[in-house]
Amino acid sequence: MMRSLLLTLALASGLAAAAAPDYLTRFDQAWRLVDEFYWDVNHRGVDWRAVGERYRPQVAAAASWDEVYRLLDRMYGELGDDHSRVLAPDEARAALRGALCLPLPFPVERPQPPAPGPAAPAPEGDGPGSVVPDAPGGGARVGWDSFSYRRLEDGIAYLRVPQLVEPDVARRLAEAVSGLESEGVQGYVLDLRDNPGGLAYVMAEVAGVFMRGLPWRIVTRTKGVTPQPTLPFWGRPLTDKPLVVLINRNVNSAAEGLAGALKRAGRARLVGETTAGNTEVVLPYCFPDGGVAMLASGVLAPVGAPTWEGRGVEPDVAVADEGAQLEAAVRLLRAR
Repeated sequence: MMRSLLLTLALASGLAAAAAPDYLTRFDQAWRLVDEFYWDVNHRGVDWRAVGERYRPQVAAAASWDEVYRLLDRMYGELGDDHSRVLAPDEARAALRGALCLPLPFPVERPQPPAPGPAAPAPEGDGPGSVVPDAPGGGARVGWDSFSYRRLEDGIAYLRVPQLVEPDVARRLAEAVSGLESEGVQGYVLDLRDNPGGLAYVMAEVAGVFMRGLPWRIVTRTKGVTPQPTLPFWGRPLTDKPLVVLINRNVNSAAEGLAGALKRAGRARLVGETTAGNTEVVLPYCFPDGGVAMLASGVLAPVGAPTWEGRGVEPDVAVADEGAQLEAAVRLLRAR
């Protein structure tokens, strides 16, 4: 009996020792992504090497892959950008739901660890970044609210786009608009309030329902300036009917870019409050086991104008009372 117990303990110890290098490989990959590809070379004033020195021994001592991913998520939370997160494989499947994921931008066998230092205790509580984000903009929800729409009076349709993460958001919006056009709708209210943002290509597809062109540029640390067109870029949009967009202070990221592009193109009028001014562009990088690093890799800006980062998108008609915003939007449409 004793011999069997000792053999079991020895095997468990060997397995734990074998797992630690894999844990550190994942740590090195996650840490290096921020070190080399984060949009801000100064990491928002965070000493990223010091952060790595604190978290590396904690990851090495982790008891499971779940704990490894919790620690990596907490480490990304130290950036304080409300975008960058690390998702365990099951969280990534639930959160992204088939959205595109990029391979790591360096060979996976080549680690880039910071110099090891003394272990430090983990922050008390869950800490920032310890939960699955609402979107690249923070929160504590795995599931996403879905697109919805309804007819209002006077030939007006209401379109609710609560997030830009799920890859079928634009398809469902396009199907709804096509049907509403055939029914003779005369104008649209696009509700982006409380939209935490999402992925740049989903933003571009949603914009493509209402306009076509090259409204954005993405400024990154490694690739400079990259133009971002609507998707599709050519041709006529599905509708050119009057459009009013509802926004508030909780509109973030790609949703701000969507509202800002529609406004600058003269395609829509905006009603509500100035948006959050949090327009970092998130790219999802895949780890070999299906985990994902959601990394703020650039800043979204309009072509020929300053970025919305730090200042937000301003409404054409300021209405602070949320209950009165839809009514104000309908009044604008009726007056056209």
